[in-house]
Amino acid sequence: MRLTTFELAGKNIRRKPRRSFCLVLVILLFAFSLYAGSVLSLSLSGGVASMSDRLGADIMVVPEGYDPHIDSILLSGKPSTFYLPRDVMELLREADRDGEIGIDRMSPQTFLATLNASCCSYPVQLVGIDYGTDFLIKPWLERTLHRDLKDGEVILGHHVAGDEGDELTFFKKGFPVAGRLEQTGMGFDATVFMTRETLTALAKEAERILKHPLTRDGSLISTVMVKLAPGYDSVKAARALNGKLNDRGIYALFSKKFVNTISSGLNLVSGLIKAFIVLVWVLAVVVIALVFAMTLGERRREMGVLRVLGATRGKLIRLALAEVFLICLYGSVLGTFLGGAAIAVFGPMATETLSLPFLLPRPAVLVLMGVASIVASVLTGLLTAARSAVRASRADIYDTMRDL
Repeated sequence: MRLTTFELAGKNIRRKPRRSFCLVLVILLFAFSLYAGSVLSLSLSGGVASMSDRLGADIMVVPEGYDPHIDSILLSGKPSTFYLPRDVMELLREADRDGEIGIDRMSPQTFLATLNASCCSYPVQLVGIDYGTDFLIKPWLERTLHRDLKDGEVILGHHVAGDEGDELTFFKKGFPVAGRLEQTGMGFDATVFMTRETLTALAKEAERILKHPLTRDGSLISTVMVKLAPGYDSVKAARALNGKLNDRGIYALFSKKFVNTISSGLNLVSGLIKAFIVLVWVLAVVVIALVFAMTLGERRREMGVLRVLGATRGKLIRLALAEVFLICLYGSVLGTFLGGAAIAVFGPMATETLSLPFLLPRPAVLVLMGVASIVASVLTGLLTAARSAVRASRADIYDTMRDL
């Protein structure tokens, strides 16, 4: 009975389980790092791109000393509550009276953090937007709702538990869920949005449980998003605002600075990921070359017998490469699968620790990256082992058989 090349290769793999296991492990590590590293890097890039798109404001005005809180809200949706001076809108208009700053539009937002108690479905960041002036959140909401958000309704970030038609409870008051937003990779995914009127009414309900500034003054604002007129520089405008209002408890943060800071962190992490992938690739090439050379060296007699029985050099090369192909295929498929599982489980936690946005690519892109990872791993193994296979096939029959 004649055996095919792949059947013979399978028998050789089973005959040398330790060496085969070592090669599978190396290829697994390479495929794991290649796929997981590539997906992580692409997810971070997608998160930064999404953040840049969502932050349509040129300047964010926050209470002085609270700019780190804006970082945590935008990146992780961490529940926070803080307020600007009551006359902040008038102060901003007064600062731009001569047109030096170039304010075109302003939209206030109000924050309210819920509690981890029976009064609320769960702790979450609530953001009240001014629907009449908003230019940042409103277009995004309307792409999901295809209508205006009504008073008394809430719309959920992608990661907030709940479905359209459900009712969520905050401070013992129920709110119907109007819909769910698309994923952004930012803290918006863990945020609940409503109108400022709804948020102010909710604060009055919260007064029964805790004292809150909004219950005394429903006009309080947490942050003001500022859009500049064309031709004005956000850096100069933010500096001018800070110079005029530095003693009023107001701090102007230009959004590009925030995005650039995140991008710098992304570049560092991406560089480390690429360096690790290259290191593992070099390790894989060296180990595969050494192990396969040792394996073929031990099987010189076997290959000599096959030559005596009529096997051509091409047949021996195909047999050796078929063995490597099967080993690399097993290791790369398993490594890619484990890499995907690791990204799904630990990716968001790692990026939250690093304070970076995280947005997974579309499923079709993930599948293509997985296939590319498997192909790259298999080709690495085949090309590395090819030289040893060719050298072994060229050995003289007499030299390989004389010690039998």
